[in-house]
Order: sequence, then C-alpha cells, then structure tokens
Amino acid sequence: MTADRALALLRHAPIFQGAQPADLQPLAELGHFSSLSRGEHLFHAGQAVESLYVVALGSVRVYRLSRGGRRELTLHVEGPRQVVAGVAAFQSRAVYPAQAQALQTPTEVLGLPVDAVRQAVFQTPALAQAVIAYFARRQAELLGRLDSLVFSELGERLAAYLLEHAAVPHALPTNSELAALLGTVPELISRKLGEFYRLGLIVLERRTVQVCDAAELSRLAGGQQEEAGR
Repeated sequence: MTADRALALLRHAPIFQGAQPADLQPLAELGHFSSLSRGEHLFHAGQAVESLYVVALGSVRVYRLSRGGRRELTLHVEGPRQVVAGVAAFQSRAVYPAQAQALQTPTEVLGLPVDAVRQAVFQTPALAQAVIAYFARRQAELLGRLDSLVFSELGERLAAYLLEHAAVPHALPTNSELAALLGTVPELISRKLGEFYRLGLIVLERRTVQVCDAAELSRLAGGQQEEAGR
C-alpha cells in the first residue's frame, strides 16, 4: 500500500515529469512517509544528506539563517509534489545548505534513500532528462526571486504576494515567517500590512486576509507582475 501511494506521488512530482512508472517503481518501494507538525524541522543546515524528500501533504519552508542567527531568509516554500532542497541530493558527500521546517499541521513527506535516487537517475536516461529539466526550471525561479529581493521595494513584494493568494481569503503566515519570505523584518511587514489595510486594499481578520482592491495592488506590484506574466 505504501509503495502504491509513493508511486502515485512520484508520478505526479515535477522532478520526475515524463518518467515511466516502471522507472519509478523501484524508488517507490524504498520510500517511507513521515509526518511533521507545524514548526518541526525536517533537517538542519550542515546535516548529511541521506534522503531526497517529496512533499505529500502540507508545506515545507526552506530557509537560511544569518551569521548571528537573528534573521531568516526563506528560499523556497514547497507544497505537495515538490522536492525539498533536491539539488543537495546529487552532490557527493553533501550536506544540507539550509534548514527545512514544516509550515502546517499535518505536513507529510516521502523520503527516498539518496544513494538509490542517484543510482536510478544516473542509469536511466528518462529520469536524468526529467531531473535536469526540473533543476533548470528551479534555477530560473530562484534567480527571479533574487532579482525581486534585490531590486524591488517591500511594498511591491508584499503586493505581489497578496495577489498570488487573492483567489480566496488566505491565512497569512506570522509576521516573522512573512518577513523571512519577503526578505525583510517583522516590524516592516506589520507596518506595511497596516498601511494596505488603512488604504482599503485588504481586509484583515485574525490573520486571514482578503484582497479588496486587486487593481491597486497590481499597480503597486509593478514590474513583478509584468515579469510574472511573461
């Protein structure tokens, strides 16, 4: 039963897009599912890489700490079918370069033995092609995120985030988590959310936000929205 569920997850994971079920079956049989609660760490920076993790349920935040440990920068938030810090799994004698922490309860991940994953990918052309294409896409996404952090104002980044989740009322992360995601500090997040609220752009109630003026938020997001639409 576990192998069947693991195979279904791997078949729909973007990292293995286009691979045949027969190529994924041996990995599925080696997989194991683990559950995490909100705030629980999947791994820490500097820990040896022993597994490749695929999110089955919930979400996982991958983040870096500043040298003093006082600030965090969120690199990725991975949801269902996404791989967590996958590049590290293909480095020889690798260690995780960042922390990974569950954002929801429950969060469930599928762990695959990293040695088995490497062997399967290196020996199976279809798997290798899928993995290379996946990491190329992720690199482009990371470069886009770095560009946003360096060249855009906080108001632009926050407006873009709110628009991304504008379809339904959205439960906001804590100010600390949102600050880490947007590359700032919690105090500025609180101030900017309050500003958007007073301007009537959003409604906030017990950390649930609803967008009221998508057109104005889109204007504030400026270049980020143009880039996303390309």
